[in-house]
Amino acid sequence: MNNRYDNLPEQLGLAIAQQMIANGAADRMKSSMLATLKEHRDFKKKARRERVLVGILIVWLSGSFGYWLVGKMPNAIAKSAPNQQTQVKDSTQPRLLKINLTLSDPKDLKVKQGDILKIDAVISDREDERKRLQAQRADYLATIKILSLPIAKPIEPLNIKKVPMLPDQSFAEIESNIDLQRIKVKSAEQKVTQQKQKLELIETLNARDLPNGTKEHEGVKLAEYETELKSEQARLAVEMGKFESEKSGRSLKQYEAEQTEIRNALEKNRSLQEYGKAVADYDRTEQERVFKIAEMQSKIALVDEKLKEISTVRAQYASEVKRVRFVKQVNNAIDVELLLYIVSDSKPATRAKSASPTKPEIAKPFNQESFTNKSN
Repeated sequence: MNNRYDNLPEQLGLAIAQQMIANGAADRMKSSMLATLKEHRDFKKKARRERVLVGILIVWLSGSFGYWLVGKMPNAIAKSAPNQQTQVKDSTQPRLLKINLTLSDPKDLKVKQGDILKIDAVISDREDERKRLQAQRADYLATIKILSLPIAKPIEPLNIKKVPMLPDQSFAEIESNIDLQRIKVKSAEQKVTQQKQKLELIETLNARDLPNGTKEHEGVKLAEYETELKSEQARLAVEMGKFESEKSGRSLKQYEAEQTEIRNALEKNRSLQEYGKAVADYDRTEQERVFKIAEMQSKIALVDEKLKEISTVRAQYASEVKRVRFVKQVNNAIDVELLLYIVSDSKPATRAKSASPTKPEIAKPFNQESFTNKSN
């Protein structure tokens, strides 16, 4: 037999729940649960960010310490002389440093095994290479100086004056002289004709009716008239010759003027052609000159870059050359390896100020760069 109170807790719980729902308690509980969940999530995000920041800080501190430790390792490691066992000593003990050099000639190496070097002693200096490059640079500069000399521009041809026209020539005077001479010739011809007629008439008359010597006298006059006619005809011929000569002279002058004008036109065309050719040659020469100057400047820049690469390597510590080893040769480049035994703790010579002094230079152990000075 079931007890009626067996389900009492469930019934009470259900009644209480229904009453709370009716009073709005469920919404308040839901809001409270959401707020609690949001606080929990925010706390987890904040804790995660803190863990990331702590991790970054730990990594940064570890890296800084490691970098500092690596920088201090050469001072904490000491190596014994060759053929002896390497022993670990404190930072004040001598150490071996390796220097890698690139030479263009074996005589560029200024040290040999066993040499004792003082601070700032020259280890290598590519003097021949530097002198060769400097001479090459001087040649390029001299070429640029020669190419920079001004070139005379072509001179424009002078204008050829036009041949003036011949003035008008009049033959009126000669023609009037000819007309006058023709009149004289005609008058002389009439005299001769009349005298001949007179002689013919005398021939018809009886000689007793005429004075003595009439016929001879009239014959002499006919001869005079004929002589005068020939003289006038000769003068007419002379005047006609003058007229023809004047006309021929005028024609010759006209022909010469035309020929002169033709020659001047040809000379002008030839001068213009030569001037155009000279201008073209000048422009081509100017372009070649500018190109050669640019080429020489480019070569000078390359030489300057090579001169910057040629540095005088100096000892930054008092040391002893323990070993000189020629590693390899590629064309004219010879790689050499030096081992220096540092015999003192003197600080290296002060470097020349770099072009960018805003960033401090970090020492690079066992590197050639920390033992070289750029040549002036």
